[in-house]
Amino acid sequence: MLVGVLVGGVSLTPEKALYQRLRENLPGAFLTRLESRVGLGIPDCLVALGPRPEGRFVMVELKVVTRGKKVALSPHQVAFHLKHASLNCPTFILVEYRPPGTRSVKKAELLLYGGNQAEAVLMHGVETTPLERWNMAAVPWAEVGRALSGGG
Repeated sequence: MLVGVLVGGVSLTPEKALYQRLRENLPGAFLTRLESRVGLGIPDCLVALGPRPEGRFVMVELKVVTRGKKVALSPHQVAFHLKHASLNCPTFILVEYRPPGTRSVKKAELLLYGGNQAEAVLMHGVETTPLERWNMAAVPWAEVGRALSGGG
């Protein structure tokens, strides 16, 4: 069981805490949290990126791994990402990885995977080579925004 994070006196699940950090720090972006029980596999949030000359929407699945190396994607989530990747529609999986036994944020990483990597992430977890990798102690949020917008 994942331990909640205390933010402003409210206990958040690790994935909600990751969403909160993303929402507060991603420059030039507007995030909408998606809570859908109708469409299984729909990612956690819709991210509107701007104000570039051409705005962009991307969908991002948020995962936090605190035990082992497995990323808990459901078959519905994998299918969603692979289908959208086949249509050239951008989706991502953003993983906060805390190596086992690590309490220090200095060893935690933020890993970004493309939707087309969903099956590999399901099978190989955080050992799958990410598109981008950042240290959680000093995430360069502007780089995260550029990676999500396709600017690498």
